[in-house]
Amino acid sequence: MKKIGFIVQFLCLALFSFGQSAGDGIRFIEGEKWENVLKMAQEQDKYIFMDCYTSWCGPCKALAKDIFTRKDVGDFFNANFINVKYDMEKGVGKDLYKHYKSNIIGFPTLLLINKEGKVVHQMAGFQEANVLIDGMKAGMEGKSLFAYKDRYAAGERELAFLKDYVVALQGAFLKDDIENIVLDYMKTIPVEKLQEKEIWNFVGAYIKDPYSPQFDYVIFNIDRLANKVKFDRYSVERQLGWALERAVDQVVEVKFDKDGVPLRLVDAAGKVDTLLRLIDRGNLKRAETLRAKIRIYELELAQKWNEIYECQMMYRGIKALGFSDRYLEETAQYLAAYCPDKAVIEKYLTLIEKLQQEEDKGSSKLRSYYYGTLSVLHAKLGNAAKAKEFKKMDEKIKAEKAKEFESFLKKSN
Repeated sequence: MKKIGFIVQFLCLALFSFGQSAGDGIRFIEGEKWENVLKMAQEQDKYIFMDCYTSWCGPCKALAKDIFTRKDVGDFFNANFINVKYDMEKGVGKDLYKHYKSNIIGFPTLLLINKEGKVVHQMAGFQEANVLIDGMKAGMEGKSLFAYKDRYAAGERELAFLKDYVVALQGAFLKDDIENIVLDYMKTIPVEKLQEKEIWNFVGAYIKDPYSPQFDYVIFNIDRLANKVKFDRYSVERQLGWALERAVDQVVEVKFDKDGVPLRLVDAAGKVDTLLRLIDRGNLKRAETLRAKIRIYELELAQKWNEIYECQMMYRGIKALGFSDRYLEETAQYLAAYCPDKAVIEKYLTLIEKLQQEEDKGSSKLRSYYYGTLSVLHAKLGNAAKAKEFKKMDEKIKAEKAKEFESFLKKSN
């Protein structure tokens, strides 16, 4: 009887698949036992297309509503695959998630699986119809992500192959892998090759390391490159500027240990020299901000405490450090940890108290709070009662913000 029951169930599935209308979009089998789906794939000699989704995933819903329902998508998928979909948090989907976890990097993940149950291609995220069709067609034809991965591991490095490999990785949303491949390729070519449009189009967006020869070449030859390659100069300058800003912050920003105590700054003179040379040559936006941060960092290293305050006030007056006082707070906390001159600490305390008084007058939910910094400064000056008072206020604000964020997440889901 069990055998007859399975045959009836299998025939029903087969009839369901056979009866799919080419004009109805993809006709999915939902929640079916995986062994039955594999049996269908073996009997029909087809790949399995599996939509891995969750009930709370916005892109999953958009894919189901706007892409899977299209006629051209249905025509291709219904003709070529056994189409199944599983909620990865319910029923059979929970077991399939465990089995294919290494291939599911987020939701939605779209898998192409052979009749033995092995993943041969994967894509992730919302995909436009033509991209989805082309991606799964490539996987079916042996141009899958995993085939490319094997060829790359075997040493294949031709540009045409790398471009195809990157397209497959983009479909799977494997951004880190793409960056590694492009960066490795750049190491194999002379920097002058960046003047060739095909090569620039492949690597240009990944030139973000200020200490690399490619970054140096671009910033010093941007006029020639813009003329030869015809790129959007504004976008490239913005890319270089952001990269420089990140690099400067990595060197000069105050870092804190697990207890919130500032760590001593490290002398990185070689890196600073390189960054200043690029900043001066590049003439990029926010260059003055980067110079200001480096100057304060150098004064902190030299322990010229009073000059730090005077320099920071000058830069703050011309808005060179932006419109936020976050950097001011970091400097104040660093000095509270390492500056023995209490007169300098008192200057920062007076300034930050004034800032907090101005914020307290406002009613905006976006106002700033300096209670944590005020607590640290009062503790340094020996006012334990005030330090305790402001610490309590700081903890209260942080608790309220954490509660608001938790509420936001619940509403979002």
